[in-house]
Amino acid sequence: MKIEQFATLTRNAICTQGFHGFQPTVCFPERRDIRALAGVPESEAHEPIALRWAADLATSEEEYLVAFKHSATEFKVVRFLSGNQEHQVYAVEA
Repeated sequence: MKIEQFATLTRNAICTQGFHGFQPTVCFPERRDIRALAGVPESEAHEPIALRWAADLATSEEEYLVAFKHSATEFKVVRFLSGNQEHQVYAVEA
């Protein structure tokens, strides 16, 4: 899955459910599995929590993408594939 595709899915979910309370979300394309991590306080930095959580769920060499709040108006998507990592920050409203 391309990083932009998961960003679009994430933005669609945010448009439906709102950005307040948005929780880190991970996608495992091969498994066709998407999960959210509940209970991350707004006051906590989401990035280290989300990345550690997603890595613990992934198997070695498995592709996965993680989305989480980056700021009050942005979310970040990080893609892991074959030991490589890429990331992009997106505005909540396109």
